[in-house]
Amino acid sequence: MKKLSVILIFSFFIASIWACDQKKPIINEGTIKVAIDESLVPISEALIQSYKIHYPKTNFTTMVVPESKAIKMLFDDSVSLAITTRGYNAEELRVMKSREVKYIPAICGIDAVMLVTSKNYPDTAISQEKLKYMMSNPDSKTKLIFDKAASSNYNTIIEKLKVKNVNLKNVYAAEGNLQVLQEVQKHPDAIGFLGYNWVSDEDDYESQKLINNIKILAVSDSTGKNFAKATWKNIDKRIYPFERFVYMHTMSKSWGVENGFIRFTCAKTGQFVIEKMGLIPYYLIPKEFYLEKKPL
Repeated sequence: MKKLSVILIFSFFIASIWACDQKKPIINEGTIKVAIDESLVPISEALIQSYKIHYPKTNFTTMVVPESKAIKMLFDDSVSLAITTRGYNAEELRVMKSREVKYIPAICGIDAVMLVTSKNYPDTAISQEKLKYMMSNPDSKTKLIFDKAASSNYNTIIEKLKVKNVNLKNVYAAEGNLQVLQEVQKHPDAIGFLGYNWVSDEDDYESQKLINNIKILAVSDSTGKNFAKATWKNIDKRIYPFERFVYMHTMSKSWGVENGFIRFTCAKTGQFVIEKMGLIPYYLIPKEFYLEKKPL
């Protein structure tokens, strides 16, 4: 009996040491892998850089992939964070439920898909009905250029227009948002589809240089009567038709870098970064100014 007691005490002692050696998840230290949709690279990089300034012991290994692959990588445990422009679909929600993980969408900002052309394109606006015709009718000759095959820009347009049968002869995949800009400049009759946050930062010389070399098309509402361009003001007022949210997904239940970063992004500092980058913060932060009157 005495021997058994000694064994139990020794076992408890070893277990205690092992438990003490295990680091608890913390938000200010560690390395995580992140999958980012290509259209959200600028805003994602800005948010990561801001987080690292606050927490210099954190590191982010990033991979740029189409958003469907980003979510698949998250479910396969290849990454612990995915940044996309959509929430989970029905099948993905079923997987979450089977894993007993509660799905709480983390939306941090509002982005959009903008339509761009060369300066020589004949029109300045396009109706959704005409664009749907271009996407689906084989008689259309307009070249439609997306950043990648099955990208979030492509998915957003297909979903918004409710296109069931795409005319793939007219749809082309570039190698990213920058190449979309290059392609529309080469082809005066083409329309490119670009993530708004690639050109939204007014303080970024390179992005403004890009936007000065293209034409941005205004897009009609569903009635075909009212037209709006992808501008900060129109997206903020929710009158631009091809808006979409910026989502952050994780399967992690612990309070580590993943959830720390998500909370940071949706809180005051992260929302200011999103606003600074020219996007619409999802959580609008009121700005208060106190003016003190003093006698001259």
